[in-house]
Amino acid sequence: MLALNSTKSFINIIFLIASLFIFFSCNNNEQPREKKVQDTIVEPAAAVVEPSDEENEGNQINYDETKVLREVFVLSRAGTEIKQQADKNAKTLGKYEYGAKLEVIEDTKDWLGVRDRITREYSKNGNNIESTAWEKVYVLKNATGSINEVALVPADLNIISLLTVNGKTENIENGKELKRFLKIELVDKALFESKRNSAVNYLLADTNNVKKKNGVIELKCQAKIKRYTDKPDAEEDRQVYKYEGQIGFLNQYLIGGSYYESSDYIFVDKSSGEQTQSFGDFPNISPDKKYILAIYANPYETTADLELYAITDRKIKSVMSASFKNWMPNIEPGDMFWSSDTYLYVAVNHAKSFWKQDGNLNDVGQYIRIKVL
Repeated sequence: MLALNSTKSFINIIFLIASLFIFFSCNNNEQPREKKVQDTIVEPAAAVVEPSDEENEGNQINYDETKVLREVFVLSRAGTEIKQQADKNAKTLGKYEYGAKLEVIEDTKDWLGVRDRITREYSKNGNNIESTAWEKVYVLKNATGSINEVALVPADLNIISLLTVNGKTENIENGKELKRFLKIELVDKALFESKRNSAVNYLLADTNNVKKKNGVIELKCQAKIKRYTDKPDAEEDRQVYKYEGQIGFLNQYLIGGSYYESSDYIFVDKSSGEQTQSFGDFPNISPDKKYILAIYANPYETTADLELYAITDRKIKSVMSASFKNWMPNIEPGDMFWSSDTYLYVAVNHAKSFWKQDGNLNDVGQYIRIKVL
C-alpha cells in the first residue's frame, strides 16, 4: 500500500513538472502583445492668436440696435473727410462726396457720429485680410446740412458717365464734361414759368378716338391693324400700353409702354403699321421740327439718360445719347417743355436730392434749359 502511494506521488510530481515545462515553453515562444490603441483622431489644438491692433481699430456697432437720430447731407463741394474719432487729428478713413446722405447716430458740438459700413485691410498670421463691419465714424458738423441745401451749380450740368455716338459707347468712370451737341444752363423759376406760355407741342392727344378694349389697343393703319396687348400679370414679361396720340407731320402714332423694370415710348407708322422708333421717355419735338429730345430719370443709376435725334425728311436718326451724373429731371406733367425760343426747359433736382427721406419725389428743385448746338 505504501509503495503504491509512493508511485502515485512520483507520477503526480512528474506530471506537474511536465505541465510547468509546457507552460513556460509556450510563454517563451509567444511574441510580446502590443498595447491596443483606441481608433480616435486627435485634432491639433487651435492656435490662439491675439487680434492685431488694426483688427481692433474702429468703433464697431450693432446695426439693428443703433438708433438713427436724423439724416444729413454733405454740403462741402470738396466733400468731407471720414474720421475714426471726433478729432481732426484722428485717422482719416476716406471722404464723403458732395450730396452724400449720412445717418447720424451721435450729435456733438462740432462732430456728427455717422453709421456706415467700413472696409478695413490688415495682416494676420502673414495673410492680408479684408473685412467689412458697421462702425460709427465721424464728420465735421459744419460740412453737412439738409436735403434742400444740396443744389446744382453750372459746373455740374455737363458731367456725363456714358456717351454713345454713331453706335459706339464710351463709359466714363469718373465722369467728363460734354463739350459738344448741347448747351445746358441753369435758369430761375420765374423764367421757367414765363416760358410755359410759349410751349410748343406737336402731339395731337386724340385719346378718345383710340380706346383700349379688353386690354388691347388697335391702331388702324393703311397697310394693317397694329395691336398692342396688355399682360399686367405676366411678372417679368409684364407689359401695359397706353395710347398717347399722334404726330401729324411725322405720320406717326405714339404709344407708351410700361414693363417689368422699364418703360418706353414707341412711334408706329400710320401707313405701314410698323414701329419706326422707340424712346427712353417722352419724345419732345423742337419748334423747328428738326430735333427730338427724350430725357429719362433713371432710378437705378440715378442719372438723367438723354437721347438726341435729328429729323430729316420725316426720317428720325439718332445723333447721340448720354447719361448725366449730377442731375435728374422731375417726372411730373408739365415739368419739361420745348419753348418757341428754341430751348427745352426742364425742372430738375441734384441726383443726390432727387428723393426725399420718405421716398417721394423732392418737390423743391431747380430749373435748366437745353439748346441743341
